[in-house]
Amino acid sequence: MKFRKKPVLVDAVQYTPGLEDGYACYAIYGGLRDSRFVGYHDKRTPVPPAFRKVPAIKTLEGFHEISADDWIITGVAGERYPCKAEIFALTYEAADGPPHEDEAHEKIRVAYESNVDLAAAPFDTYGGFVRGVHHVLEALGIKIEGVNA
Repeated sequence: MKFRKKPVLVDAVQYTPGLEDGYACYAIYGGLRDSRFVGYHDKRTPVPPAFRKVPAIKTLEGFHEISADDWIITGVAGERYPCKAEIFALTYEAADGPPHEDEAHEKIRVAYESNVDLAAAPFDTYGGFVRGVHHVLEALGIKIEGVNA
């Protein structure tokens, strides 16, 4: 059985130093390749200098390591979790940006064809022109306020 993820809005920011909740710490023995995980340290807890520290965030499942390209997503219940940049790009799109060009063209076409008066003689008068522009903006979901008519 297949499922589709429900469309929900989430907040997301790409990781920058300072967004971590703590660090995954590794004891170093002779070099970075010879390190052993020793646990997570909260951001406010001093980390011994002999430990290599990797940024991490606290999730519902515990701490998860994060890297420079990861996105930190805040879900609908306030939970945070990391997401690799490649997966984020395939899964999410901006919700507050303009519509995609193909979608915008389709909305314009449907709006134009759905209005018989507009399709018959769209710009034969100034009023027809204004109605045409208004109809297209409405179809795209663009609202212009505070303009003197």
